[in-house]
Amino acid sequence: MARSLLIVDDHPVVLFGMRFLFQGRKDVSICGEAGDAVSARELAERFQPDFVVLDLVLGGRDGLELLRELTSVSPLSRTLIYSSQSERVMARKCRNAGAWGYVSKTEGLPVIAKAIAEIATGSRYFPGIQEPAGHASDDKDKVPVERLSTRELQVLRMIGEGMSMQEMSRMLEVSVKTVGTYRERIKVKLSISDSRSLNDVAGAYVGGRIE
Repeated sequence: MARSLLIVDDHPVVLFGMRFLFQGRKDVSICGEAGDAVSARELAERFQPDFVVLDLVLGGRDGLELLRELTSVSPLSRTLIYSSQSERVMARKCRNAGAWGYVSKTEGLPVIAKAIAEIATGSRYFPGIQEPAGHASDDKDKVPVERLSTRELQVLRMIGEGMSMQEMSRMLEVSVKTVGTYRERIKVKLSISDSRSLNDVAGAYVGGRIE
């Protein structure tokens, strides 16, 4: 009997690719697709899927918060993160929040099938997390970007993509003042003193030159 898969992503091209990837397979069958957090929660609660493939960025919603919600309403589901956000920064956060695996969108769709096959055996799939045996990471060992919260990383990415304060406000569904607060928090955590330097760091983050 095929195991069920819920896909949570708001990009039509990704959804089309997922359908193509799993069509005709006897081991995994897509039970639903969701393009927003509300639909994702409803479908997860209704279908109790064996697997969930989750994009971390759905509009302005915090992906880690949604991950925890899906784990709460469907505790037996094994969630695989498929995201364009930095794997080095986010994979460990996702693992700690309950995800079973992490695949960067730079890897391409075929890796999704490989990762699901891995987590179906009860193993976790986090190839981007490499820690020496017996080494526990802590904040003093992390690069500065890793100290940012999920929402702060979203704002940093939006800054790097050239979005205005007003555009970020609409996307995140918060006030412009709140966006400004996020910017200031990012500057403090990254030891940045001015907006120009913040823009430079954000551009480097989006371009994959820093993690």
